[in-house]
Order: sequence, then C-alpha cells, then structure tokens
Amino acid sequence: MIFKTLDLFSSGKIIEVLKFVLATFFMLICAAGLTFTKRVYTSSKLKTVRFNFTLFKIPLCKDSVFKNVQYISVYKNHSDRDFEIYIWLSETKKKSISVHLDLKSAFSYALKIADGLQVNLLDATEKGNFKWVEKEKTQ
Repeated sequence: MIFKTLDLFSSGKIIEVLKFVLATFFMLICAAGLTFTKRVYTSSKLKTVRFNFTLFKIPLCKDSVFKNVQYISVYKNHSDRDFEIYIWLSETKKKSISVHLDLKSAFSYALKIADGLQVNLLDATEKGNFKWVEKEKTQ
C-alpha cells in the first residue's frame, strides 16, 4: 500500500492518492470493527469472572477480574433509557460491566454470566420493585 501510494504520488495523481488513502483507512476501520472481541471467563467454584478484550488478536488492556461475585443484576437507567448489567461483589460494592439498549439482550447476557458463575440474577428494571429471576423460566 505504501508503494502504491508513492507510485501515485510520484506520477502527480494527488486526487488518486487521497482516494486510495481514504479507501485504505476505511478498510482498516472496518477490519478493526470485525476483529474486536470481548471474552468472558467464569468460574463457578471460585465465583470469579474475567473479561478479556482484543483487537486484531492483540490484548487491549489488562484482563478485568472480579472475585467473590455475590449476584448479577440488570438495572434500567431511566435518564439514558438503557439497561446496565452490574456485578455485585458485596451488599454495597458493585461494578457496571455492560450497557445494552434493549431489555432482551441485557437479560440474555446477564443470564449467561449468572449461569456460568452459578449465582442469582436480580431484575432491577422497575424502580422500587426488585425481584429475583427464576432461571428455569427464562430458558
């Protein structure tokens, strides 16, 4: 790609160089979107969950590890109108792990993590009306 760009530039085709560079940039952006992965590893014995993010199979950051998970909850953020999934490490300590635009995808993702950890799932989508989700009914 560098040689093609230099060849077009040396022949005086500046507009063609700009088009080629723009097309290459667009192609790389699309490839990055297709190769981004988020993996979730759970351990029901240790009650730990680990998140791994890669781009082009290159780790983007250090793995996020949460130990001694008590339960998982799905919360509706009324100000943004989206659904957040929280991992509860104690009665007062929680971490947001994911944001979804629709309820079905949020519950599907939260249920997979709760099943992997063998912990309970809390439905906190209605303000003041929290309830535990029976996993057998949702499958």
